[in-house]
Amino acid sequence: MGKKADAKIKDFIKKVKKKYKVEKAILFGSRARGDNFNDSDYDVIIVSPDFINIFFTQRIAKMYNFWKHYPLEIEPICYTPEEFEKMKKRIGLVKKAVEEGIEI
Repeated sequence: MGKKADAKIKDFIKKVKKKYKVEKAILFGSRARGDNFNDSDYDVIIVSPDFINIFFTQRIAKMYNFWKHYPLEIEPICYTPEEFEKMKKRIGLVKKAVEEGIEI
């Protein structure tokens, strides 16, 4: 994780942090790698204890309230800290995001 995230996604995360206790936010995918197109979406993992006892799909709906005002296509994946710790040890998307993503 050595690259820089652009100002648009940083601003989105800043707004989320005003309402939720965000322990970690990671931009991953083509935007983090730098091989994106102008219309590529922003893939972001958001980790917060505030997601405990909230269904996975409801977490994304809550994030929609923040990104609906942005001219961006944002694909948030929301985890509790416990879920994130478990998922980052498995082979798959979260592990790859931790290895190659940009922490915001």
